Amino acid sequence: MPTNNVNYTDKINELLTEMPDFVTDFIYNFGRVENYATKLEYCRDIKVFLEFMVNFLPEYSDKTIKDITLNDIANVEILDINRFLTTLSGKHKETTVKRKRASLSSMYGFFVSTGKVSRNPIAATHTIKIPEKEVIYLTNDEQRLLLQTVRSGNRLSDNASKVHYIYEDRDSALFLLLLDTGLRVSEMLSTDIQDYNLEDCSVVVVRKGGDTQIVYFSDECRDYLDVYFSAQKVKYSLRDLRFPAFTTSTGTRLGVRAVEMLVKKYVTACLPEKAKIISPHKLRSSFAMSFYAASNNDILLLKKKMNHKSIQTTNIYAKASDTAMKESRSILQGLR
Repeated sequence: MPTNNVNYTDKINELLTEMPDFVTDFIYNFGRVENYATKLEYCRDIKVFLEFMVNFLPEYSDKTIKDITLNDIANVEILDINRFLTTLSGKHKETTVKRKRASLSSMYGFFVSTGKVSRNPIAATHTIKIPEKEVIYLTNDEQRLLLQTVRSGNRLSDNASKVHYIYEDRDSALFLLLLDTGLRVSEMLSTDIQDYNLEDCSVVVVRKGGDTQIVYFSDECRDYLDVYFSAQKVKYSLRDLRFPAFTTSTGTRLGVRAVEMLVKKYVTACLPEKAKIISPHKLRSSFAMSFYAASNNDILLLKKKMNHKSIQTTNIYAKASDTAMKESRSILQGLR
C-alpha cells in the first residue's frame, strides 16, 4: 500500500474508533469509493452528522455518537436533516455542504441496498444548488502569444531575460505539454523521463484518484521534449531514466508552486491584464475550451481527456463555449 494511503488509513481508523461500528461497515465496504482521501472525507462528514444528532436532536441527547445505532439514523426525520444542512450552510461554502450531503446520501444508500435501513431520507431533503463558476481561459491567440513569450523570452523583465536561456528548453516543453494535454500540474510534475515515449508522442500519467492513463501530445511538443530531455541526459549523465521529467536548475523535481510562479512571470510579460486571473489550472481550462471546439463539441471525448469522473464537471466547458459563441455573434454585428 502506498505511503500516502497508509497515512490516510491511520486517520480513518482513528476517526472510526470514535463512531459506531456500522460506520466502519460502510467505509470499508462501499464499493464505489477506492480513494482513501475520499474515505477520510466520508468519515469526517458522517462524524459531523452524528455530532449534530446527539447535540441538537432531543431524542438522542442522552447518547454519545458511539452509541448511535442504525435504527437511530433510520428514524431521523427529513426536517431534521434539513435543519442539519441549514446549520452547515451558515458555516461552510455551498460546495462543502453539498459534499457532506452527498456523503450522507451514500451512507444511507449503502444501508438501504444491503437491507439494513428501509429508506434514504436524504433523497427528500433540499438539494444544494451551487452557482456556476465562470470559466476563465486563454483564447487560441492568447495561447500562441504566451508560447511565443516562453520560447523567446521577449517582454520579460531585464533580470529574467538575462537568464532565460537557462530555462528556455524546459519551460517551452512544459507550457506546450500543459496546453497540449490539459494535464493537471501535479500529474505532469510526477512524471519521470522514462514515462515518455517520444516515438508515439505519449506519456504514462498517474491521474487524480490513482488511475494510470496514456496521454498523447503533438509532434511539436514531442520535438521540444526531445530537445529538453536530451540536454538533461547529458547534463546529469543519465543512465537511469527514472529521473524527474521537469527539474530545477539543480536537478530536483520541480514543484507546483514553482510552476505557479512561472505562469505568473510569463503571463505578466505578454498578457499583463490577465496576470491576476491566469493560473496553471486556467491553462487546463484553456486546453479544454480549445479541444472542445476543435473536436466538433465532442463532450465525451473531452471528459476522457480531462479525466473527469462526472460529465457534469466537463459540461461547464460546453456551457462556456455556447456563451462565447453567442457573444461572438454580437461582436460581429458591432463590426458592420
